[in-house]
Amino acid sequence: MEEKIMRQRFYKHKYFYNMLIKFLLPVLLSITVVGGVGTAVGYSYLKTELDQTNQKLLQSTLYSTELMLSELESLMLAFDINPGIINKCYHVLNTESLGYQEHQDLTTIETFINAPVNARQYIDSIYIYYPNPYNRFIRSNNRGGMLGIGIDEGWLESYQVHKDKDKTWSERRRLGTTGRDLITVYQMMDYDGVIILNLDARYMKELLDSAKVFSNQSVFICSQNGDVLLQTGPVSLEEAHGKDSVVYSMDSERYQWSYQSAIPKIEFYRLPLLIVRYTFVCILLVTFLGILLAYAATRLSYCNFETLQELMEAAREGKDIHEYEVKESSDYFAYITRQMIQNFIEQDFLRVQLSERKYKLRATELLAMQSQMNPHFLYNTLETVNWKIMEQTGKRTAANDMLEDLSEILVYSLDEREQATLEQEIHVTECYIKILKERYGELFLVEWSYEEEVLAIPVVKFVLQPLLENAVNHGIREKEGGTGRIRIKIFVKGEKLHIHVVDNGAGIEKEKLTRLRKGLEEGRLGDSHIGIFNTNKRLQLAYGESCQMKITSRKGEGTVVMLVIPMSRNEVETAKNDTFSLN
Repeated sequence: MEEKIMRQRFYKHKYFYNMLIKFLLPVLLSITVVGGVGTAVGYSYLKTELDQTNQKLLQSTLYSTELMLSELESLMLAFDINPGIINKCYHVLNTESLGYQEHQDLTTIETFINAPVNARQYIDSIYIYYPNPYNRFIRSNNRGGMLGIGIDEGWLESYQVHKDKDKTWSERRRLGTTGRDLITVYQMMDYDGVIILNLDARYMKELLDSAKVFSNQSVFICSQNGDVLLQTGPVSLEEAHGKDSVVYSMDSERYQWSYQSAIPKIEFYRLPLLIVRYTFVCILLVTFLGILLAYAATRLSYCNFETLQELMEAAREGKDIHEYEVKESSDYFAYITRQMIQNFIEQDFLRVQLSERKYKLRATELLAMQSQMNPHFLYNTLETVNWKIMEQTGKRTAANDMLEDLSEILVYSLDEREQATLEQEIHVTECYIKILKERYGELFLVEWSYEEEVLAIPVVKFVLQPLLENAVNHGIREKEGGTGRIRIKIFVKGEKLHIHVVDNGAGIEKEKLTRLRKGLEEGRLGDSHIGIFNTNKRLQLAYGESCQMKITSRKGEGTVVMLVIPMSRNEVETAKNDTFSLN
């Protein structure tokens, strides 16, 4: 029988895989071939288009910049070849006080340099300079013609460096007086003269931006020594020459400038990747449909009795859950199948429930055993130790006083009521102070300030003790020299109870105080001042957001902790009858 079942399953699986191959293989092969060819063709086409587009962009940029730089040739005709203009420039720059003739000469010179500046939007300014004792140079559109070097000193240093070794050079600089970005081109003349052509970098950058094909494309214009004169795009020249970009370049033989365009490699693969993505989606879709068809064909090819037999065997092994509802159906095989599934999951669910109940029962037994320990055992032990000390010493000692104070604090904490009157809270706090006094001696003094009318007001237990402990541990103990003083002031203002704890201790640093305040606002427990955080949390739970805790401090002077607790007159009357006594 077992062998028959195994053989039936083998043939069923074999039939399923055969049907799956018949459905999927032809379609998948067709899609894969079409997708592969489309990817290759798309990549080749896109690469060719990008190559041509970038060559056109670089050629256009080269032509535009050479057209701009051609102004230097016109200026050279006037200022390097024309002896009359050269003499006028040299004479004007080297004359200390200009007369009528010098002004006439200056006007003639300005005619040559103002015309291209006014006619070409991309030219910012033109300078003409010959060495002179007055550090003057002639500037376009200056309404007077000459300026001192101090107006624009940046070009002079470059001139001094290059004048003896280069006939022409370029650099990127910022004009200090106006903050304008310039591309400055220097052209040396005879007699150490120089023509300086200042191009508007912003205008040229806008031209480059308008010519880009992709938003993430970067275009660079570099000088003859490799310095970047102008760039547009998201990456630097060094990053562009990395492995993530394809760089196109073109050189200008006329002015020795180089032009480079960098395109991220992802742009070359964008179309092929899109084709691959759609191909992959089609493969998944066809595979899914093929599996469905193969499954349907396989199921229809076999007798439903085989499925029923397998499910009944599984049901005998005890597999089910009660959450599955068995619905009526005209297909009795489907009805029986759902019944088997229900039994399978229900039994498994019952086993899980039984395990959880056993765990909870064990945990309850352990908790019950732990709760059998009487909390008053500690109080009784303290009383026994107190009498043993008196028995051994034959008199009352400081240890007896400390044990009695500790016992009163313990009784106060063991009481099930959440609130106590301020009178009881003050009494317990004084017991705590006595214990601290035995430990620290005269390290600090505590001053109380309150009216008798506040003693009957109910408050959450252990409000004062954590504040006092915080003042001693974080303020008084860290104080350098002198006796510490802690003042506890309690008063009623309006319908709110105010409690102020002031100490003259070491204080809190500004940054630490900021973190402490932020922790109180957000309800996060800090690394220190744990008593402060716990008290604030208990007050927020007991009184809500109307209860406030504020902390002010100054390093070296002390700290003030202020509590504002809402109250009502009815609570005062209730507190007289609903609180316990320590006596």
